[in-house]
Amino acid sequence: MKIIYSLGAALILIALPGCSHRSPADTDLFNESATIAAARLPFNPFQWKIIATGIDPPHQTMSALYGNDLAVESARSGNHAAYPDGSVLSLVTWSLREDPHWFGARIPGPIQSIEFVTLGGKNKDQMAASYQRYEGPQLQPAANQDVAAVEARKNAILMQRAAVMP
Repeated sequence: MKIIYSLGAALILIALPGCSHRSPADTDLFNESATIAAARLPFNPFQWKIIATGIDPPHQTMSALYGNDLAVESARSGNHAAYPDGSVLSLVTWSLREDPHWFGARIPGPIQSIEFVTLGGKNKDQMAASYQRYEGPQLQPAANQDVAAVEARKNAILMQRAAVMP
């Protein structure tokens, strides 16, 4: 009987160090590198709802298309016509990084760029869409943008459709 008690006590002593709990630091819990850091942007897209998301494995990036309430309502209505005047869309692109908590997972790293498309026409016959791009670690306005490239990016953002959730 003494042997059984001795073995039980030994097992408990062996198992106790494995039960120690390390409290993670705040930097381990929150992905601070994926947030907007003191940038002067016309809008904060993180206060809006997500319309669609995407991953670009060749470029090791991921993105999320955010929209103000008017844009989200239009995107989720199923009507694939143009977004109405007053809609504002924002495409946020992050570089990917390894998740320190989950082996093999990838999570957003630092923000690479934030693009805004604001819709508002001067009259009913002319739909105007303005485009702004902020890039780099400090999210500075992009300089020397080619007109054709701006139109291509604007159209790419406007053509994205809302993700369908079950």
